[in-house]
Amino acid sequence: MLMFRGNPSHTFYGTGPISADPKVLWSHRMTDFHTTLRGKPIVWKGTGWTGQAVVHEGYVFVGSVGRSLYAFESETGRVRWRLEAGRMFKSSACFYQNRLYIGSTDNFLRCVNARTGQVIWATNMGADCDSSPCVYNDKLYVCGESGHARCLNPRTGQVYWETNLGGTGRGTPPGSNGVESSPALRDGELYASSYAGELFCVGARRGKVLWRAKTHDDTDASAVVTEDFVYTAAEDGASKLYCFDRQGRGRLRWSFAANKKGYWSTPAYKQGSVYIGGQDGRLYAVDAQTGRGKWAFDAKAPIWSSPVWVDDKVIFGSYDTHLYILDARTGRQLTALKLHGRCISTPAVIDGKIYVGTATGYFYCIG
Repeated sequence: MLMFRGNPSHTFYGTGPISADPKVLWSHRMTDFHTTLRGKPIVWKGTGWTGQAVVHEGYVFVGSVGRSLYAFESETGRVRWRLEAGRMFKSSACFYQNRLYIGSTDNFLRCVNARTGQVIWATNMGADCDSSPCVYNDKLYVCGESGHARCLNPRTGQVYWETNLGGTGRGTPPGSNGVESSPALRDGELYASSYAGELFCVGARRGKVLWRAKTHDDTDASAVVTEDFVYTAAEDGASKLYCFDRQGRGRLRWSFAANKKGYWSTPAYKQGSVYIGGQDGRLYAVDAQTGRGKWAFDAKAPIWSSPVWVDDKVIFGSYDTHLYILDARTGRQLTALKLHGRCISTPAVIDGKIYVGTATGYFYCIG
């Protein structure tokens, strides 16, 4: 698992086999970040949204809103190194050529030596960087709350191009504007959505906007790109899961509107179905061709965690403090494992082991 959702198109979700009776194999209590928010004291804990771990050759790398980037031994949970930043790591890292790339709400995108935790270079992105970086064809792509999508040299941090996708300006709230979604890339095209309620298709080579489509509200959910379609979802002002036609320059194919409270979860596409969690506490399975609902599972608390599909199972966390495993075909609950606190992060699943954190400071290996 080398980046958010496994590959540039956000369509790789992990490998099994998944245990029929999963248990916590190890856990680690992460450091906290004591600061202020709008003049009042606040403590940030654990992994944030989207916060998926990178797993590579016996190591697990994950950032925390406690402003630390960790390297764990995957078998034991032993901390090999910890890098502390100025503020929170909310997004996922990207692993490429033994380096980690990750953004922070201290505005910096960092390139980190994966073996030692030392910073190789850092670039100021001009605003919070919640977006998870992605390497595609030897180029590094990332977005941020400055409203820009950027293409960089992964070795030096040199910016090749930057394109303003908007979502900033008078009236946009600090900490929630610009582009918080993570770029998805396929066939030389980059897809990302903005606070202004637009999905952009951008040429990956030069950064030219090829087309745009309306999502009608702040869209933090990242795009999922297949051969023909792009799937994404908007927040409560236009609470829909959308399917756009890539070949039709963003023509709306269908929208799914069962959830009225908004989406922060990124959808997952697998075997003709799209899976997504809603603020209404339900995990939905939707037909990828028609947009018709197949089933809905009620977790009874918001689902910000982006679901993953492994071994005909859907795995995700919920605000109700549980990690759920469902039968992907029917939505039947197979497992509900209680964790210490709400889980808003995306699970990373490799060789049947599930790595995930909570918003109360704990990071787990489950298998």
